[in-house]
Order: sequence, then C-alpha cells, then structure tokens
Amino acid sequence: MPAVQIDVWSDISCPWCYVGKVRLDRAIKNVESAAGGAKIASVKWHPYIIDHSTNPSGEEYLAYNRRRWGSDSWTTSLRRLVRLADTVGKAAEAEQLLFTLTYEEGQNISDLEVLKSAGEKLGLPNVREYLESGEGKREVLEEDKLAKGKMGLHSVPSFLFNGKFSCSGAMDTKSFEATIMKAMNGTI
Repeated sequence: MPAVQIDVWSDISCPWCYVGKVRLDRAIKNVESAAGGAKIASVKWHPYIIDHSTNPSGEEYLAYNRRRWGSDSWTTSLRRLVRLADTVGKAAEAEQLLFTLTYEEGQNISDLEVLKSAGEKLGLPNVREYLESGEGKREVLEEDKLAKGKMGLHSVPSFLFNGKFSCSGAMDTKSFEATIMKAMNGTI
C-alpha cells in the first residue's frame, strides 16, 4: 500500500486544476524516482463543481466570460464519467484525458458525444448507456455539497494528504514534493 493517500477536489473546467494535476503528477513521479521507483502515493479524485448555473451543454467561452469571470462547463456529467472510470481503476486516466481534451485539444467536454467517446477511449463498460441514464448524478452532487459544506472547501484545486494536511491552489512541483515527503515521513 502506498505511503501517502492524496485526496484531490477539482473541477475539470478549471485551468488551475489542470495545472495543479500536472504539477502533482510530476512531483509524485520525482519522489517515486528518488525512492527507486516504488509507488509512494495513491490519488483519489473528488468532484467540485464551480458553477452549478452553467448550461449542461456548456457555453460559448466569450459569452460565459461576460456572464462570469472565466471558462467553465457544467461538469456533473464529467464527474460521473470519472466516477465510472474509478470503478475500474481508471479515475486518474479519465481526469488526464478530460483535461487534455479541454486544454490541449480545445474540445467541448460538456458535449455528450465527446464525453461518450472519451469513455470509450478509456474502455469503460456501457459508458453510453451510463451517461444517458443519469446514474451517479445524485452521488456526484452529494459529494460536491459535502466538500463545500462539512469540509469547508471554497476553491480548487484542493489537496488533502493522509487525511491530515490540506492545501489549495496549483502549488509548484517542489512544494508538492516537499509535502509528499513530509507525509511519507509522518511529519504532517
């Protein structure tokens, strides 16, 4: 079992969540490399929906900017896809693919066909039927509510190391490395 459990709350529509994921992944890789290649961390992804008022099929970027302050898409279906991917151990792959589709390929991941294709690319079972059914929506919304309520999260990305130390924002890779090392050593 990995020495460090990292829980991450993010919204795939948030560019800083993508930056945070890339930096965290890089830090984990660096620490694992320094540890002789041993798996040192387990990452669990959790939903955080920045804007519940966004149209479920997404919005034109400039119109959304005028309405609010930045890019966003309605991410409940995205989170449902990550939830399905988690059932087969592919949550991290799903997160990465959705971030890549959004920020590197410029695709509208709120479009159901794009999302279904992403699920098929991941090899997820019955992904089309799952996304069309609405299954998992209640659980995603409940987890989002828990993060904002009981846990008091107000921004993303947010990270929790071994259930004890939390931080938010897209920390630099060296800061993530230091935090992972402290978590491994039990000093946090």
